[in-house]
Amino acid sequence: MRLSITRAVSIGAVGGLAAFLSSGPAAPHGAQLFILLIGWAGYSRFGDKLAGLKPALAHLLLGAAFAALALVLVTQLPYGETLGAAAWTAIVAALTLGALAYAASLPGLGAFAAALLGYVALLAAAAIGGADKIVALAPDNAALIGVLSLVAGALSGCFADALAETAQKYLPLRRSPTRSATSA
Repeated sequence: MRLSITRAVSIGAVGGLAAFLSSGPAAPHGAQLFILLIGWAGYSRFGDKLAGLKPALAHLLLGAAFAALALVLVTQLPYGETLGAAAWTAIVAALTLGALAYAASLPGLGAFAAALLGYVALLAAAAIGGADKIVALAPDNAALIGVLSLVAGALSGCFADALAETAQKYLPLRRSPTRSATSA
């Protein structure tokens, strides 16, 4: 079987399983499929199974940490009342995104796009679960749900790659018949 087919089947199978789990058994715990897929996209940036998982998680979690900082600043400091919520949010976003871009340029963290995925995913989790819960020590904390969904996504991508490689190894390779130059 061709690698593109085994890869497509493994991605479909793991993606379907993730969709089932996040909308079924894991739904009461706040699992978010689209955040999981963002984590998978971050993993896909690096690929290469377990070797790619480490930098993917580092970048995704770096972005999530900066987003958590932004959410804490916006929701917990009273400057929004003085400056206006939109102005304070814009200042915090500018500062944390600038700091994230700088941090992503440091050695070992050279993929700003992957870090930005982590930032966006945590903001999405807060939009769904409530940004005010960002500092709550509770199971519905948006940061906790976002980070767990990101990690699950990166692990899903890694699992899909391993599944495709295993299928490629054990399923017979089917080659299309070649045509000679004289037959047309």
